[in-house]
Amino acid sequence: THNVVATIEGSDAELKNEYIVIGAHYDHLGMGGKDSGSRMPDTIAVHNGADDNASGVAGILELTRLFAELPTKPKRTLIFVAFSGEEMGLLGSKQFVKEPPVPLKAIKAMFNFDMLGRMKNENPKLSIGGTGTSIETDSIIKLFDINLPFTVSKSPEGYGPSDHASFYKNDIPVFFFCSGLHEDYHTPFDDVEKINFSQEVNLLEFSYKIINAVANTTKPLTFKEAGSKEESTSRGYKISLGIIPDIVGSGDKGLAVDGVKKGSPAEAGGLKKGDIITAINGLQVTNIYDYMTRLNTLKAGQIIDVEVLREGNKEVLKVKL
Repeated sequence: THNVVATIEGSDAELKNEYIVIGAHYDHLGMGGKDSGSRMPDTIAVHNGADDNASGVAGILELTRLFAELPTKPKRTLIFVAFSGEEMGLLGSKQFVKEPPVPLKAIKAMFNFDMLGRMKNENPKLSIGGTGTSIETDSIIKLFDINLPFTVSKSPEGYGPSDHASFYKNDIPVFFFCSGLHEDYHTPFDDVEKINFSQEVNLLEFSYKIINAVANTTKPLTFKEAGSKEESTSRGYKISLGIIPDIVGSGDKGLAVDGVKKGSPAEAGGLKKGDIITAINGLQVTNIYDYMTRLNTLKAGQIIDVEVLREGNKEVLKVKL
């Protein structure tokens, strides 16, 4: 793999030997095509990946600049990493924790930035995953969740389909920042003109404060297991239902549907934007990770039961994949 790494040494004589990793993957899907991970596999075209994940790379570059310009650096050493091979199965971050440049036990937290650039103007929300992976995380976020130009949606799970998972599996508290999925995800239409720059700036200012707090605490965060550490899902689904999940606005009732692709199994089965998927074939769905796990057990041509909440009422839809 070809990870790119930079460090800012901590200012405290003892705590500089503890580390905070701040990362974002810089790979995408190239020209697309079959088995590339593209949601339009029959289209051979440049997949620029402006949101996924040029927005995250731009984010960690800006954070690097902000911390580098501080007259007094944070107490702990900051390690900035642009990971390679994320779309191929978190290859860069897996290699980083397999052969770390510093003792793995000395890494006290990991901040992952993946898809920061498509926050909505109407009812804007920021998703932070991994909030259950340390005892102190919620209270730290609460310190800075004041008068923000967006709503913070927290998810406790430490595992997920991005590079923070490699660190969570090694008992390291993680923070996963994401502005949400959209219809251009993994298509040739994920382009720079659709990036919401002003809200990404707001997001980075907020995350900077959290990183700075974690890097300066007297004691490191206390790791806490939050969900499975098993790699039960893959980046690419075996089949597709054809929805755009609302990962930042689902709450804890299920997985909200933010859009339905035309001609998809979801549309044919009657799913609508605003539905909340609560179960697939009788198996509970409470978040995006449950949803991905359920999808990876299904086969094309199968008829499944999709239980949804629609305007507060429970409905069961038959969907042919």
